[in-house]
Amino acid sequence: MKTILQTEVSECGLACLAMVADHFGYGCELGNLRRRFAVSLKGATMTQLVRYAAVLELAGRPLSLELKEIPDLQLPCILHWDLKHFVVLKKVHKSLKGDISVTLIDPAVGERRMTLETMSKHFTGVALELSPNQHFKPADETKQISVSQLTGKILGLRTALVHVFCLAAVLELFAIAAPLFNQYVIDDVIVAGDRELLIVLTAGFALLTVTQTAIELVRSWFLMHWSIDIGFQWASRVFTHMTRLPVAFFEKRRLGDIVSRFGSIADIQNTLTSVCVGSVLDGIMALLALGIMFAYSSYLSIIVIAGVAAYALLRWLFYQPFREASQEQLILGAKESSHFFETIRAVSPIKLFGRDAERRTRWLNLKQDVINRAIKTQKLGILFKVTNTALFSAQGLAIFYVGAGLVMSNALTVGMLTAFSSYAATFSGRIFNLIDVVFSIRLLGMHTGRLADIVMEEAEPEVETEIDCTRLDAEITLRGVKFRYGDGEPWVLNGIDLSIPAGQSLALIGPSGCGKSTLCKIILGLLAPDEGEVLLGGVPVTRIGYRAYRQVVGTVMQDDTLLAGSILENITFFDAQTDIELAEQCARLTAVHDEILAMPMGYQTLVGEMGGNLSGGQKQRVLLARALYKRPRILALDEATSHLDVANEQKVNAALGMLPLTRIMVAHRPETINAAERIVAIQNGRALEVIRNPVAPEPLTVARERFTWTHVPNRFAPAQA
Repeated sequence: MKTILQTEVSECGLACLAMVADHFGYGCELGNLRRRFAVSLKGATMTQLVRYAAVLELAGRPLSLELKEIPDLQLPCILHWDLKHFVVLKKVHKSLKGDISVTLIDPAVGERRMTLETMSKHFTGVALELSPNQHFKPADETKQISVSQLTGKILGLRTALVHVFCLAAVLELFAIAAPLFNQYVIDDVIVAGDRELLIVLTAGFALLTVTQTAIELVRSWFLMHWSIDIGFQWASRVFTHMTRLPVAFFEKRRLGDIVSRFGSIADIQNTLTSVCVGSVLDGIMALLALGIMFAYSSYLSIIVIAGVAAYALLRWLFYQPFREASQEQLILGAKESSHFFETIRAVSPIKLFGRDAERRTRWLNLKQDVINRAIKTQKLGILFKVTNTALFSAQGLAIFYVGAGLVMSNALTVGMLTAFSSYAATFSGRIFNLIDVVFSIRLLGMHTGRLADIVMEEAEPEVETEIDCTRLDAEITLRGVKFRYGDGEPWVLNGIDLSIPAGQSLALIGPSGCGKSTLCKIILGLLAPDEGEVLLGGVPVTRIGYRAYRQVVGTVMQDDTLLAGSILENITFFDAQTDIELAEQCARLTAVHDEILAMPMGYQTLVGEMGGNLSGGQKQRVLLARALYKRPRILALDEATSHLDVANEQKVNAALGMLPLTRIMVAHRPETINAAERIVAIQNGRALEVIRNPVAPEPLTVARERFTWTHVPNRFAPAQA
C-alpha cells in the first residue's frame, strides 16, 4: 500500500481515504481531494469520511468493536485514533505463539508496527471499512511533478551547463590518459631502461597534471557561482509565490512544516547541480573505460561488471526502507521544529503555568524520534559505504589474482595489468556514483512532493487590469455572502446582505464565535465566500483585484503583530520613502505620540521580538497608527482597542470619528460600540440591525443583553434584482 502523508494539520482523514482508495486502484493526489472536499481546521468526522468515500464510489461501513475483534476487520480500513486522529490499519500479524501485532500507516508519521497492548492505548474502538461499489472504476489521477515545474525558467542555465560540461569533459580526457603513463613507464621505460623516455614522459604528464589542476580549479569556481545563482533565483521565486498564497494556506499548516518544505529547495538544488553534468560525464567515462577494459581483457572485465551489479542489487533491495526512513525523518523534524518555535513564542505562559518541564520532555521525545530515524538512515548509509569499499577492494584483489595468471601466461604485460586496474577503478567508481545518483534522484521525489505543496498551490487570484480604487466610492456591499470552514459543517455566515455607505462607522457585535471576525476577513479579501460577493463602490472586489483593493483598506486584526525594528519602521511598515511627519500625525491620532517621545530613543526605540518591549495598549496603538499611515479610505478594526484603558479608548475613538473613513469595527466593549453610528449583530449566520433602546439610561455599559435586539428590515441592504 502506498503511504500518503498529510500536509495540513487537520487532513489525516483525507490522507487515510486516499491510501485506501489507492489500494483499490484509484490513485489520487491528496491535493485533489483537498480541493474536492474542504476540511476545516477542526478536521473531518467519521460521518464526513463516509460521505467523501461515497463520492469516490467506495461503500463505507462504520463499526464499533473491541480490540480482540481487530483481526476480523476487512483490510485496509481506517481506525479512529487518540480521539482526534485517523490511521490506516494495513496488516494484522499472528505469531506462532498466538501473539497479535499490527502494521499501521499514520498519515502524520508513516508506517508503524505495534502490539495490541500498545494499540489499546490509542484505538478508540471505532473503525471504518471501505470497499468498492458497483460503480467504482480504477484510475490513476496522480501527476508526476517535474523539477522544471518547480523551478520555472532559470536565467543563464543553458550557457552555464555548456561551460561546465566543456570543462568537465576536458578533465575526463586527462583521466583517460593517466593510466597510459603507468603502462608506458612499466613496459617501455623500466623494461628497456630508457631514462630519456622516462624524462620525456614525466615532463609531459607533469604538464598534463598542472593543466588538469588549473581546469579543475576553474570548473569548481564556476560551479560554485552557478549553484549560488540558481539557488538564489529559485528560492526568491518560491518565496515570492509563497507570499501570494491565501491566508488559509498558512492557517492550516504548522510553521515548522512550512520551513521544512521550503528547505527542500536546498536539498533538490544540491543534488541537481552536483550531478546534472557529472552524471552524464560519468556515464560517458564509464562506457569509454569499459570499452578500453574489454580491449585489454574481456575475462577481467566480467569480474568488474559482476562487482558493480552486486552493488546495484544492494541499493535496489534497501531503497524503499531508506526512502521511508528519510521521509519519516523529514516529517518528524518538521514536527520537532514546530514544537521548538511554538515553545519560544509562548515562553511567558509556559513559565507562568509551570509547564517548562513538560515542554522540555515533549521536545526531547520529538528530538529522539528524529534521531532514531536519522540513525536508521545513517545505518543504511554506512552499509552502502562499507559494501562499496568491500566490493572495490575485492574487485581489485580479484583483478590482480586473475591478471597475474594472465601475465604469467603472456596474455597481458605488467603495464597492461596496471593500466587495466586503473581503468577498472575508473569504471567502478563512475558506475557506483551513477547508481548512487539514480537512487538520489529517485529520493528527490520525496522533496519535490513536499516543495510542490507550496509551489503548486494556487495563489490568490489576480486580475489582468486592476481598477483604480481611488475613483470608487468607499461604500462596501455584501450580497448573499455565505461561508463555512468545511464541507458538512454549519454555515458560519448564511446569506449576509449588508451595505455600508461611505464614511459610516459600523460596529459588528455578537457572541464569541458567531462569525464577526470571519465576516471582517471576507470583507478584507482574506477569505473567499463560498457564495455571494463583496463589492466596493458597486464593483466586485474580484474584478478590482485584491492587491489594488487592499491599498485603500487599513486594518488592525486580532492576531496582528509588530515586526523586529523601530517604532517608526513599524508605523511606516518599513516604507522605503518614510514620511516622518505623517507617522507622527498618525501616532498623535492614536494617542501614543507622547508615550513614544518619553522613551529614551523616541521613534527609534526598538519594539523587540513581536513587539515584546511595548505594553499591550502601546502595541495596539502603534498597530492602529500603522493602519492609518496607509491613508486608507476604509478602516477595519477587529478588537483593535481591547487593551486600551477607557480614557485612551475614548481619545482614539474620538480621533477616528473625525476622519473621513468608512469604519468597520468588530467590538465587544461598550466604549467602542457607543462610538459607532450603526450597530449590526451577527446572529445565527445573519446580519441583524440593532436599534438602541432610548429607555435604558446606559444601554451599552453593562452587557449586550441591555440592547433591544429589534429585528428590522436592513435599510442599507442592496435592492433585490
